[in-house]
This record gives sequence, structure tokens and C-alpha cells, in this order.
Amino acid sequence: MQRILIADDHPMFATALTMAAHSADPTILVDAAATLADAEATARAHSHDLILLDLMLPDVQGFAGLAMLRAMRPATPIAIVTSRDEPAIVHQAVKLGARGFLSKATPIEGMVGAIRVLLAGGQWLPDGAMADPVDSDPRAARIGELSVAQLKVLRAIASGRQNKQIAYDLGIAEPTVKSHLAAIFRKIGVSNRTQAVLLLKSFDPVPTDQPGSV
Repeated sequence: MQRILIADDHPMFATALTMAAHSADPTILVDAAATLADAEATARAHSHDLILLDLMLPDVQGFAGLAMLRAMRPATPIAIVTSRDEPAIVHQAVKLGARGFLSKATPIEGMVGAIRVLLAGGQWLPDGAMADPVDSDPRAARIGELSVAQLKVLRAIASGRQNKQIAYDLGIAEPTVKSHLAAIFRKIGVSNRTQAVLLLKSFDPVPTDQPGSV
């Protein structure tokens, strides 16, 4: 019996994905999460054959959620589901390890087909999308290579937390935080916190209501 995780905070779309999953296979088990924290907890508790991940959850914006779940479950295929389907976003998702990319404008029949393909081990991308575009930023792969602990520390410094706060929040020693930071800087090719945060944020989609968005 197959099991999937749907991480989406929009009840109507989460319901649509659940219906599509049951149409693809009536016996499939579906776990639901409305935040990345819930998705992490569910992914720790169960093994999944597929994760359908909303790009913008309340507690994480952009590709940090994909990187975190990829680090936790590297063998589990993950598909991004979002209303944003610009080629640059599709390319970045694939570069960070997404197996699929599903627009929220997709008809229910398309969702069913996508889930079937992904569960069968295939890849599902929008028509015309390049699986390995030559113009993708090679640094994206470095974010995807961070461990779960390193990603948590990176997200914490992106939120403005200092080492003592991070150590308290994560239940680790402050020297351990410093050790994680040194490893993060080395892996992603930066020399300080500011550069690390800017690199992380540079992979997030530009909000559609801001100048310069597409």
C-alpha cells in the first residue's frame, strides 16, 4: 500500500490533491500537513512514496522547505505544487532535487496523471520545461547538499537569530552551532552569515505583488 504526504495550507487545494490521489489509487494512504513543521514531523513518523509540497507554506517561503524535506528523506520523490509556474521557478525546483512540478491551475485529471507518473518513478514537469537547464545557478545544488541540522541553522540565521538563540531553540550547544555554521559556509561557498542568508533568499521566488516579479 502506497502512502503520500500532502503539505499545503490551502484546504480546498489540499482536498483536490487528496481526491486526485484517491482517483489515482483508491487504496493510497494520504497524510496532510499545513506547515513545514507538521510536514517534518509526519515525514519523521512515516515513510512516504511521494511528497506533494506547496512552495509557500506559513512557516517557510520558497525552496527552503524542499531542501529540508530532501535532506530528511533523500530517497522520497518530491513534487512542488504552486500557482507560480514560471520557467525559472521550475528550473530552480528541479535543480534542488524536485522530481515533479505541478501548477495549481492543473485540472483534476492532470493531477491524477501526475500522481500516477510520480508514484511509478517518473518525472512530471510542465510542457516544455527543461529538466537540466544550462542557465541554472550551480550554487543551488550546494543548498540541497546541507544536512537537516545545517538547514535548520541556516533558516535560523535567515530569521535573524543569534548563536545563543539558535542553540536554545534547537537544544544544542553554542559551539555546535558555530561548527554547523563553519560547515555551511564551506559547503555553499560563502564566508559569512550575511552572504549565506543572501544566497538562501536568492533562490526564493519573487512575490507576484512586488516590482520585478513575473
